[in-house]
Amino acid sequence: MFNGKRRMKILFATIPMVTAVAGCAKEPYSGSAVEESVANKVAPHSLEAFHIAFAPGADETERTFSWHTRGMDKKAVVELNRLDEKDNVLSSETFEATVEGILRGQSRHKATITGLEQNQLYAYRFGDGQRAWSQTYTFRTQATEDADFNFLFFGDPQIGAGDGTQIDAAGWDRTVTAATELFPDTDFLVSAGDQVNRANKPIQYEGWFSPEELTAYPIMPIVGNHDAASFADYFNVLNETGLGGDSEASDFYFIYGNTLFIALNTQSDAVGEHREALELAVSENPDATHRIVLLHKSLYSSADHALDEDVLALRDGLVPVFDELDIDAVLMGPDHVYVRTYQMKGDEVVGETAYDKEGAAVDPEGTLYLTGNSSTDSKYYEMQDPSIYERYAAVALQLEEPTFMNVGVTDASLTFTTYKTYKTADLSVVDKYRIVKTEGDE
Repeated sequence: MFNGKRRMKILFATIPMVTAVAGCAKEPYSGSAVEESVANKVAPHSLEAFHIAFAPGADETERTFSWHTRGMDKKAVVELNRLDEKDNVLSSETFEATVEGILRGQSRHKATITGLEQNQLYAYRFGDGQRAWSQTYTFRTQATEDADFNFLFFGDPQIGAGDGTQIDAAGWDRTVTAATELFPDTDFLVSAGDQVNRANKPIQYEGWFSPEELTAYPIMPIVGNHDAASFADYFNVLNETGLGGDSEASDFYFIYGNTLFIALNTQSDAVGEHREALELAVSENPDATHRIVLLHKSLYSSADHALDEDVLALRDGLVPVFDELDIDAVLMGPDHVYVRTYQMKGDEVVGETAYDKEGAAVDPEGTLYLTGNSSTDSKYYEMQDPSIYERYAAVALQLEEPTFMNVGVTDASLTFTTYKTYKTADLSVVDKYRIVKTEGDE
């Protein structure tokens, strides 16, 4: 992916200047050949599209988009072209988008593309349904029929919380680049919430959207306390339940391959609604082999927010539900520290867990909780007294280095591997934990 080379980038450009191809083992496409074959002689880049949020859809055959344009409040579309390996267009389809006006003379558009085939190269661009078109971008879907896939999890980027928006954006860019270069065939990315520090600062969102990889790899953002007020202005998620949230963001879920993902809006303390959303997602996807919950607030942490009243209330309310629904793992922010718990059940460490000769937990009871550290180097929280977290934390670290996690999924296992990124430049493994299922979920 991206030829493994460090690239010079212009941060905060409203239109990325390089076309990226996700999961492509060949030399990366330059973009010009794709645009020539796809654009059909229409003047390229006559429409300025920015803040492009490319995300997973309800399942692996769908993707969602949200994007902004300047002063355009009319019809908006996404053109999707299926390509062969020589960039020739095999088929083309247009999907209509919603149009909503937002502040500062901009319009927001949202669309869902469907019917995606596995292991297929696609090109897409945004238009007004007539003559104006944006730059062309490309992505590749991965094979899902064999059940094996991986995704990348990033702790709070929180652009603007550190030494400056541009510095934080550069750190975010380096982490995303390092992660996708190490795992070029990753299926999608997840951001743990607090994409930005100030929801009313568009320049911070420009920093979050600045990695060019985000137009090639779908990324699922989770709503955080710092960006809750603007979440719906920038992102488009499917299967929103209308529970556990408000007009900006509610609990939602999606299925990918053999795994059910359920995202809860922890800005809401309505545990009863969260339970209902969890039960709905599980009932709608009874055959999922694995179940993973995505949260912003960490229920089991070791830093500043470990004893917050709202966190403890969510822990008391949600942990019993996770136990009842056999949730395998919960991935969380926002404490800017790395924590991996023991297998937990009923707010207690599971008494006995069997491990194989490679150290993997075999058919473990309970749920694993993982808290991601900063992915941007924007800020880190101090560790609290060990007496607060040592009863549940198998690993608790404040490295003061950006990290990301790769989650490898097979039909019989989940593997969580966390890496340090650019400060050491060696992508050292911070922690690794594997769950093996010999009988599958009941």
